[in-house]
Amino acid sequence: MSDTILVYTTFTEKEEAIKLCRILLEKHLIACVQIDSPVDSLYWWNGKIVQEKEHRLVMKSKQSLWDELQLEIIKQHSYDVPEILAVPVSAISKEYEKWMQGVSKNE
Repeated sequence: MSDTILVYTTFTEKEEAIKLCRILLEKHLIACVQIDSPVDSLYWWNGKIVQEKEHRLVMKSKQSLWDELQLEIIKQHSYDVPEILAVPVSAISKEYEKWMQGVSKNE
């Protein structure tokens, strides 16, 4: 199994998402990120069902960077309780993994 994880979070404002992405890239906590066009999100908040448009981020990182990455997302995020999910990658091409290792922070 690879050390690679996919990390998901969402933002209402695209500019805020881009700002976070640049910070994470500069700190080498992620190798790359995709920002989706607005998606419809429905969820419970303060006892009500809320519906709004959000930008979903899919970030590629390493499990070994999870704690630091999660803390930086929380620090930079405007949501009270941001979605921060990590999914392990069960398979990855050797070339892509080598590239990721080269651009990601080494512990």
